[in-house]
Amino acid sequence: MWCKWSSKYDWVKRCGAYDTYLDGLRRAEREKEYVEREKQFLSATGLLLEKGKQKLQALEKDEVTQTNALEFIKTAFEMERTIYGKDSKKNDGDEAPGQLEIIFDDDFKGL
Repeated sequence: MWCKWSSKYDWVKRCGAYDTYLDGLRRAEREKEYVEREKQFLSATGLLLEKGKQKLQALEKDEVTQTNALEFIKTAFEMERTIYGKDSKKNDGDEAPGQLEIIFDDDFKGL
């Protein structure tokens, strides 16, 4: 009897459609969470950049070196790239992901 009802009322298809519907609801909720999390990260990054800017402005000219100024800038850029999904440790599409780079010693040139 169960088999007849399952066939008659298309239970397998209906269960699949319901699962798809629930997956859509979960996906929409996760996307909302991602957007909110991104806003929080951008807010935190903005605060850090502002604090860094204030710190740089408060430093005496002889305290600011090229090295520490570049480090501040590099850190800010890396944070922002991470937020936007452009991790600095990954390639930006120039090469296939995970592509090995082979560097030859100068002694091998011309061989």
